[in-house]
Amino acid sequence: MQLFDRMDWSRLQHEYGVDAKRLLPWPGVTPPFGGAWVVVAPHSVSLAHVNEPADEEEFFVCCAGRARVCHGDAVRDVAAGDVAYFPPGVRHWIENPHDEPCHLYCLWWNHGSVTRCLEARSQTA
Repeated sequence: MQLFDRMDWSRLQHEYGVDAKRLLPWPGVTPPFGGAWVVVAPHSVSLAHVNEPADEEEFFVCCAGRARVCHGDAVRDVAAGDVAYFPPGVRHWIENPHDEPCHLYCLWWNHGSVTRCLEARSQTA
């Protein structure tokens, strides 16, 4: 089982209008959530979207830089250490009007991902 994954910055892929590397799950590890490292380029805006499946929840943890997190009718400035939560069904996106990139760690989960985690754990118990 893989226990460590070194960041390979050349493996970032452009999706949702940002550059990202999906970090979780990975082979042999079934956490109750998915995760990705996300880089929002200077002077860019991510894709506005509502998470799918419909019951999916999400956290953004700002690790470096600054940005504006937009969700529903609210807009909040975030900086390193700030966390934003998106309940199911809430349209959200990120704007980076600054000259430096904003780095985020994103976590998402829903009933299905939690169920898969619990089932995997019960098979190894």
